[in-house]
Amino acid sequence: MAAPRRRIVASVVAFAVTLVLLQGIRWSLAYHPLFHGCGEHRGLTIAADVDVSPDFQRRALVEKWNGLHPNEPATLIEVARSTDTTRSQIAAALESGSCAYDVLLVDVAWLPEYARRGFLAPVRNAWMDGPSDFLPSTMRTGQWKGEQYAVPWFTDAGLLYVRKGTKPPGSFDELLKDGYATQLADYEGLTANALEAIWNSTGELVLSDAVDKVDVRTAQVVLTGLDHLAQGGPALAASRDSMEDGSLKAFASGQATLMRNWPYAFRALTADPRVGNGFDVRPLPSRGYTVLGGWDLAVSARSRHQAEAGELIRFLTRRDSQHTLFVCGGFTPTRSSVFDDRNPCGDEKYSSGELPPADRFAQFAGTLKTALFQARPRPVTPYYAQFSESFRGCVEQVLDAHAVPPRAREPSAATLAKVLTAALKGEHSSC
Repeated sequence: MAAPRRRIVASVVAFAVTLVLLQGIRWSLAYHPLFHGCGEHRGLTIAADVDVSPDFQRRALVEKWNGLHPNEPATLIEVARSTDTTRSQIAAALESGSCAYDVLLVDVAWLPEYARRGFLAPVRNAWMDGPSDFLPSTMRTGQWKGEQYAVPWFTDAGLLYVRKGTKPPGSFDELLKDGYATQLADYEGLTANALEAIWNSTGELVLSDAVDKVDVRTAQVVLTGLDHLAQGGPALAASRDSMEDGSLKAFASGQATLMRNWPYAFRALTADPRVGNGFDVRPLPSRGYTVLGGWDLAVSARSRHQAEAGELIRFLTRRDSQHTLFVCGGFTPTRSSVFDDRNPCGDEKYSSGELPPADRFAQFAGTLKTALFQARPRPVTPYYAQFSESFRGCVEQVLDAHAVPPRAREPSAATLAKVLTAALKGEHSSC
């Protein structure tokens, strides 16, 4: 086990160093894009969030492209760890007219905003390999007003991780009562978790798909679901400061025996010697509704290398690339055929103990397909950033209202409806 432990430690150290180095990048991009104006730069650049997969599988895939295309190498620029920070930094660069980036890794929730603001070039047929193989739900995430602006790279759905020996909850309310490690810090993860709590505890799929206003009845459904969330157990309360890595740490260390997280956690936990195969994965209990997450690849409308950028996207999203990302890195594929591919990870640096057995991985793939079937989009709006920020503020107010002692007053349904409707129009408002 020494070699696996050394790699895990090395990955953690590399991740920490990357975060330190990225502090300057995040700051400079907010005001001075990485490349000024539209000067030429060698090769292609990809703007993305930080790769936290085991041994950085996305980076490895880009290096594979570079080996095959030495005259058109690609550079992966990891802008920030937080999806919210990544969005704002990339948007600032593009708004300034910068040609810094050729390919953009776009959270599916941002796509309407990017498309409306003219940041994305429409997808050409040559940029997609076997388009009929992509899951229809993921293809829709790359569309805006009938135009395809991005190619799905990997998708996401919330899953329940259960330590072996722990009784799985039979309903979502039971899960809330038991308490579980999840992501309730003030970032996009809080929006996803809150929506899942609302959908599964009330059975009503509000604030999903095309939404341009919120009435009082809908707001009351939202408050009812948030009240359920606020009454969760101690492990849930401990997640108020957690993002994905925080909840993963709580589960891996044994502080929590239940965890809601994204599919990447399956691969990460399997490689962790403290956990290995000592856990099960299930869809969220009862109704099983989960947020449809994921990231798409788009060509920047500012790029002077659009044809070459499109070829890079075709390479990154083709079947064998997605298979590698899935079985070695834990990234959920957007291609239907990859789920049925039983070929194991071919990365020779992994020992057999670091990878799940074939039958266990096949079971995980089946669970993941079930979860994706129940996945629902967040509000599809070009003002999603404003919506999510306002929504999270209201969610936190409800959670604080249930604290002991209370630290806030719960907003009324009328107030919540007014705030969320304003946010969906691009206006800043708060509960």
